[in-house]
Amino acid sequence: MCSLCILLVAGGAHGKAGADNPAFMMVGGISGPAEMCLAAANGNVGTEGAAVALEPCAAAVAAGDGRELWRHLPNGQIVSAVGDKCIGTSGDDVVLAACDGASAWEAQGNGQLKLGGAGQNCLSQEGAAAGVEDVAARGAITASSSADAAAHGASTAVDGSSSTFWASALNPSGPVTITADLGSEKRLSEVSVDWEFPAKAFTVSVSTDGVKWSEVYSTDSNILSTSSISLGAMPAAKVRLVMREAAGSFQGHPVYGIRTLAVLAPRLRSILEDCAIAAKSVDARDKYFETYVGGGAPGASKALRSELPSLEAARASVATVVSELSQVLPQISSCRGAASLIRTEGSSNVFGQGGLRTVGGNGLSQVARDVDRQNGIDTEGVGALVKEARRVIIAARSALD
Repeated sequence: MCSLCILLVAGGAHGKAGADNPAFMMVGGISGPAEMCLAAANGNVGTEGAAVALEPCAAAVAAGDGRELWRHLPNGQIVSAVGDKCIGTSGDDVVLAACDGASAWEAQGNGQLKLGGAGQNCLSQEGAAAGVEDVAARGAITASSSADAAAHGASTAVDGSSSTFWASALNPSGPVTITADLGSEKRLSEVSVDWEFPAKAFTVSVSTDGVKWSEVYSTDSNILSTSSISLGAMPAAKVRLVMREAAGSFQGHPVYGIRTLAVLAPRLRSILEDCAIAAKSVDARDKYFETYVGGGAPGASKALRSELPSLEAARASVATVVSELSQVLPQISSCRGAASLIRTEGSSNVFGQGGLRTVGGNGLSQVARDVDRQNGIDTEGVGALVKEARRVIIAARSALD
C-alpha cells in the first residue's frame, strides 16, 4: 500500500471532523504509475447506469466536472457530490443508481469498502492493471475491400506492426467499410487511426450487438494522416469505419489505407467481489481511502465546453479550405516550385509512397494535456491542421510566384 494513501486516510479523518459532510475523493490503493480515484465515468454524474471507474486522480480533477467528488448520506449510501446518483450495483458491475433503493457501503478497517447487507461482497477491480489498452489489437477485423488479402488484408491494421498496413482495392466504386470486433462489450475512450492513404470523408460508428449502430464521428474534410476520436466511456463491442472519399492515391488511383487502427479502453472495471477473495489481490485493488476536499469548482468545465462548438466549426472550416486547395495543387504541377507541393514518405511496401504524416507538437504541461483530453479538445489534431494549412499555403504561393 502506498505511503501517500496512508497520509490521505489521516488527512481525510481530520477533514471530516472539521466540516459537516464535506465532499471527498476516493483514492484507490491499487499500484500503478499514477494515483487512481473512483469517478463517474466520462463525467456522467447524473446518469443512472453510468460506470463508476478508476481514473487517474489528476485527470479526473482536470475534467472540471466533479466526477471524482462524493458525499456520504446518513444511511451509509455514497452519492455524487455534484449529481443526484449514488454508487450502486447492476449484477457484479458497480454503477451509478438512483439513491432511492441503492445499497449502503461500509468502510472496513483494512481499507475495503463492503456492500451493506448480509452478504460479504466488496468493491474491487477486474482487469490486468491500471491504465488503458488497445482492445482491437490482433483481434477480429474485416474489410469490404482489400488490395491483397495476404499482404494488405484487414488484419494488418491491427497486427501491431508499423511496417504493414491495410489497403483497399484501387479506384473504389463506393464506400469501403472496415469493422473491428472487440470480442465483448468494452467502455471505449478513444479510436485512433494512423492512415497510410487517408480518407477525406469518413464516419466512425459503434455497436454493442453488431445490428444497431450509433455514429460517433463524421467528417468530409480530413487532410491529416492521424485521426483521434474521443469517446469518453462509450459502451461498444464493435467499431466500424466507413470511408466515402479518398484523400490519398497510389500512382494516381484513389485508395484507402490504414497502418494502425487502435481502439482504447480502460483495463479495469469496477466490480463486486467476495471480500476474502478480493483481499488476496497483490496490488491492493480492493482498498479505497477517502481524502476530503476543502473546496473546488465542480462546474469549471462548463464555460470551456461551451466554446467547443465554435472551435469545431473553425477547425472544420479550415480543414475544408485546405482540402480544396490541396485538390487544386496537382493541376498546377507545371508551375515553378510545384515540386515542393506534395511531400510523401518512403515506404518499403508494394505501394512505395505513403501518405503525408504530420503530428502536431506542443509544449503543454501534463495538467494542460489532461484538461484538453478530458474535455474533448484534440490539441495535437488542431496543431497538425494548422501546420498542414501553413505548409499548403506557402507551397501554393511559391508555385504561383
